[in-house]
Amino acid sequence: NIIQVRGLDTGGGGGMKGLMEIGLKRSGLSRTLDLEEREAEGVEEGCVESPVMTTLQSDQDQGNGLVKYVLSGEGAGTIFVIDENNGDLHATRRLDREEKGFYILRATVVNKGTGLKLEPETEFTVKLHDINDNEPHFSKELYTGSVPERSDIGTSVIQVTATDADDSMYGSSARLVYSISQGHPYFSVDPTTGVIRTALGPGDMDREQREHYQVVIEAKDMAGQRGGLTGTTAVNITLTDVNDNPPRFTQ
Repeated sequence: NIIQVRGLDTGGGGGMKGLMEIGLKRSGLSRTLDLEEREAEGVEEGCVESPVMTTLQSDQDQGNGLVKYVLSGEGAGTIFVIDENNGDLHATRRLDREEKGFYILRATVVNKGTGLKLEPETEFTVKLHDINDNEPHFSKELYTGSVPERSDIGTSVIQVTATDADDSMYGSSARLVYSISQGHPYFSVDPTTGVIRTALGPGDMDREQREHYQVVIEAKDMAGQRGGLTGTTAVNITLTDVNDNPPRFTQ
């Protein structure tokens, strides 16, 4: 049998972190190696070797150098390589869940002299869990909206929408909260829906006093928590005229 005997934990300084211990059984019993994207960093620029993701070891390996580990499957030889002498599994580059969320690989050992397999292949899955590595993006760089002057407080003006490429089903990486960074005290934004509304009463929103406003809206992921990534957009808002001025004679 091939089993996973260790995972690498380098703490918070990048590279591997917190690999889940799993058992890899004989062919037909698939197992999963769970990683976060940051745990599969691959080769850093200037480094000779990539970090060890995990080590596979066969009970056919007696440590006498007579067996060779062989890797096949998705990305074998390009994205993933195995040290044929000791079973160390490496990633050759940083893995990105947004590009591909999991890889199915197979490993076996062969006799170095004859090339014959010494046991059936073991299938396992390298699965990437999401990290917050994508900032929110609004559907437009500039929005344009209008609202009648002297509207009541809370009158809807326009809705802005942002999206996040991170996994919405895993953690809060793609959970967005909207806030207004420019446009107070005239307008507010709903933190959940992105709907912009008037924030002052009719007496303070007079087109004859001021017609144009620029509002800047921010979307922050991680549910708005500290450390979340942000994206911004601008909204040009115009107060439209209503019939609020009576005719006046010049004399």
